[in-house]
Amino acid sequence: MKQLSKPDLVVKSAIICSEKPGKGLEAEAAPNPNQMNRLIGYLNGQKIVVAQRHGKGGMDFNKILGGKCFAVAADGISPVFVKKDGEKTNEQKKEDGMPLYSSSGFYLLSSKEYPSIEMMEAYTLLRNEGEQVWLLTEKQLAERKKFLILGNDDLKSMASAIGAALSDDNNLVSQHDEATNRRRKRLIEAAKGEAEDAGDTYSGAEFKDLSFSKKDGSPFVMFSYQIEGEPYKNGVILRESESKDEEDRPITAYHTAEEALVMFKKTAAADELRAAVAAGKSASFSFVQGHVMRTSVSFRRKAKNIFASATKVIYGDGVYILAAHKGWTKGIVGIMQSQHPKFPEEDYDAHHYVAGCRQAEIGMNKKIEGTGWTPPEGILYSVAPVLQS
Repeated sequence: MKQLSKPDLVVKSAIICSEKPGKGLEAEAAPNPNQMNRLIGYLNGQKIVVAQRHGKGGMDFNKILGGKCFAVAADGISPVFVKKDGEKTNEQKKEDGMPLYSSSGFYLLSSKEYPSIEMMEAYTLLRNEGEQVWLLTEKQLAERKKFLILGNDDLKSMASAIGAALSDDNNLVSQHDEATNRRRKRLIEAAKGEAEDAGDTYSGAEFKDLSFSKKDGSPFVMFSYQIEGEPYKNGVILRESESKDEEDRPITAYHTAEEALVMFKKTAAADELRAAVAAGKSASFSFVQGHVMRTSVSFRRKAKNIFASATKVIYGDGVYILAAHKGWTKGIVGIMQSQHPKFPEEDYDAHHYVAGCRQAEIGMNKKIEGTGWTPPEGILYSVAPVLQS
């Protein structure tokens, strides 16, 4: 990805999680107000200590002490270095043998009440007023596909690769279906047992194996192509399309990979590539495959409030939300299963998964006059240079 702005200071966030899913983070409250709270968790598989800098950022630290918090996003995280003779060195401090970091605040990513089944860092793009997020990881960008198109066989190879990329085999959340079914089965069996113990007849949902919803985790393709002697052009292939019903209300149709590929073959881009081959011209075509997720109810509410106050100076989550609505922005994403609100009395006919997003970085600039910093801003990126390289 090409970074579109170069702020004077980039402030990064990171995922801090517990040793095992479902286990609470270790936390130690400061013995007095002049010292800092401590969080003990794992950063990229390494056990670390994070000291919470003084300020008002993040969640109430007491909520982490209860052992029900499984993962957090640590904002403004940075290593703490040893000082010698009053000067900072390149040696990182350690506490109890663990590397020491500091953070401006912790934000909840996973808890006993709202567990995340997967967490990741990705480039994110908010769509539909924050109701949907597109995801691209560094790994996906590195695995982009490239084609030199000289004839019809090359066009067929390109189409085959696009179809494979759009396949359900690449769905982001399908891997969690088995564990989600086991969890649902345990809860239903427990409800049956409770009803039996109480002398009642269980009237809730019966267990059946479910699969992911076609609305969640579907792959999409972003592409770029250049016909000999012409400029680059870009496009997107989705497994969904928008239309309106007889009363002019918007409706979304969801497609199979095969249907999406057929729709792409009818686009102007496909027509131009076929025409280039027929005219004996060469063309280059490259694409990257990402994922589409619906966002959580709480995130959608937050986005709605931010958009309503977008004319004001925005801090906190608003910085990320406004930037990610404009273009690709680095984010921290938690994937959660959205259980039926009346479960186990009632159940969905498919698994539903949603995403909650936070900033992975923000930028700040020095004020032109005087001291201090301008309000934080999101950092935008462009996919096109990656596809065209």
